Amino acid sequence: MLRSAARVAYNSTAFLTSFLFHFVLLLALAMFTFTEMNKEQQLLTVIEPDMTEDLETFEIELDEMDIVSTEMATASMPSAELGMGGAVEASMSAPVLEQEAIDPLEHVKVEFDAVAMISKDTDSLIREIPSGTTIGSAQEVVSDYQEAMDQITQELVWMLSKNKVLAIWLFDQSESMVDDQKRIRERIGRVYAELGLTTEGQGDMLTTAVASYGQGFHLLTEAPTSNLKDIQSAIDAIQVDRSGEEMSCAALMEAMALHRKYAQTADRKVALIMVTDESGNTTNNQGQLEATIAAAKKMDCRLFILGREAMFGYPYAHYEWRHPYTGEMHLLKIDRGPETAYVEQLQTDGYGQRWDAMTSGFGPYEQVRMAKETGGRFFMLPGQEDKIHYVTDRKYEPNTMNLYRPDMRPRDQQVADIKSDPLKTLVTKVVYDLNPFQEDRKDVLTIRRWYSNEPAVIANQIRTEQSQVIPYGQYLDAAIATLEKNIKLRNDSPSLRWQANFDLILGQLYAYRCRAYEYGVSSEAFLKNPTPPDPKRAEYLEFRGWELRTRKELVAGDKTAPDAERAKQLLTKVTEDYKGTPWATRAAWEIKRGFGSAIVPYYFDTRNRKPGNMEVPIPKL
Repeated sequence: MLRSAARVAYNSTAFLTSFLFHFVLLLALAMFTFTEMNKEQQLLTVIEPDMTEDLETFEIELDEMDIVSTEMATASMPSAELGMGGAVEASMSAPVLEQEAIDPLEHVKVEFDAVAMISKDTDSLIREIPSGTTIGSAQEVVSDYQEAMDQITQELVWMLSKNKVLAIWLFDQSESMVDDQKRIRERIGRVYAELGLTTEGQGDMLTTAVASYGQGFHLLTEAPTSNLKDIQSAIDAIQVDRSGEEMSCAALMEAMALHRKYAQTADRKVALIMVTDESGNTTNNQGQLEATIAAAKKMDCRLFILGREAMFGYPYAHYEWRHPYTGEMHLLKIDRGPETAYVEQLQTDGYGQRWDAMTSGFGPYEQVRMAKETGGRFFMLPGQEDKIHYVTDRKYEPNTMNLYRPDMRPRDQQVADIKSDPLKTLVTKVVYDLNPFQEDRKDVLTIRRWYSNEPAVIANQIRTEQSQVIPYGQYLDAAIATLEKNIKLRNDSPSLRWQANFDLILGQLYAYRCRAYEYGVSSEAFLKNPTPPDPKRAEYLEFRGWELRTRKELVAGDKTAPDAERAKQLLTKVTEDYKGTPWATRAAWEIKRGFGSAIVPYYFDTRNRKPGNMEVPIPKL
């Protein structure tokens, strides 16, 4: 039935294709007087308080719907409703879903060497990484630092029962870790006091070194010591590194190299304890992860990591920092994931690069893998998420999440597995094709969120965005058709995790196609009759411009309702089938956002502005 409906959609578009072509031509001529304007960079660095009403409370309503929507094929979109004025050359750069990914089963493949990593500018998805092995689970969820320190104490007691031990404490120097370092310093005395009460921990059985890292590495103890005051003084000496870089694997390698001879000469086992709130520099992690594991194994060094929960299917979170004098909010990007070797979720929220932060239930891939392979532990501390932008922090049931545990094998083994698994290949292809972080497609895959308060400028901005809705819609058409065509791959897969990935992404694609169409219609209506700023707003609210937001109301329901209903059906099923997991949380979030689009006034709260030095530098975390 699904495939039949899809064929009907494609076979019924000939007349509308002709209509679309002629209408676009006429409208392009009519809009010839608009001045072309370079598209501004879409990296959002400044945000303001959300002055719009809160979204309605999410209620699950499972609608009965058995057919695939056929109303949103590009050729069936009247250009008058899409507002297709201006140039349409952007369609030449539209992302293409290759035919190999559309054909089912053995014909599905991903050309990984042509796909750039989502998080950094690299030439290839594949790195030359040695093979490794997988051993038991190494992740522990702890409620606070005290619980983590208690467990580390027990680990050290166990190691001391067999050998003398060198403990190396390695601290992340980012500004966001200052408070964490103080907590460790306050509690480390208790660790050593408790160890001193045991037979194993008496005398110099345990010695300690302290180091820190950011863009570089700093050894803070001249030599390993058993003197508690020296250890605490070393922690006090940690300086904030404002570079914004955390070269974690390089720092681990350096810490081991500097203490290897001492450990061998003194016949000591090594426990290297890294304290951080980020996953670390992506390029450094990818390039040195397996070498770090190999070095630790050769040195018989167990890696213990006190870290944070990874973001769900996404490398970043964004820390909100308000300028002390201008009052403007800046989003500071921090590495917080993903929980997998490669991203398995869409990196777009439908309008462009993701800005949300949804916890995954797992630690970052590199950190968990290092702990696991060396016989150590990753202690997942509760995050300080109150200042994380658009955060959705959930505590998931460990027994449930065990069913969706990410693959901790080396990256090269996972690439081979993805290539040989049709479902993984298909989902990965869609995720990386629909990636607004890639330079060759970010313009097409990004719809502007912030608009000028000048009428002539905003008109130009909207026309530019409208011209790119068609190629964006074409990709969504192809991606939806491909996934619907290959539902059997999803049904035949033994992996609950990859079934969940497929189900969530398909629902999101319908939602995003609906919102893209709604944007075209609502933005055209806005140009014809702009909504004036609300004169009843308080005097301290300054009108700055316009903002693109989602909403529940559909302005083109005669065309978009089938997609909205299909999206709601699929996403609601995800909330039910994967209850208590991040997949359900994100599906509920998508439904709560609504499937419509609207351009609304944006106001700045001038009470946040204070007199003072306007040149205060924006910190790097």
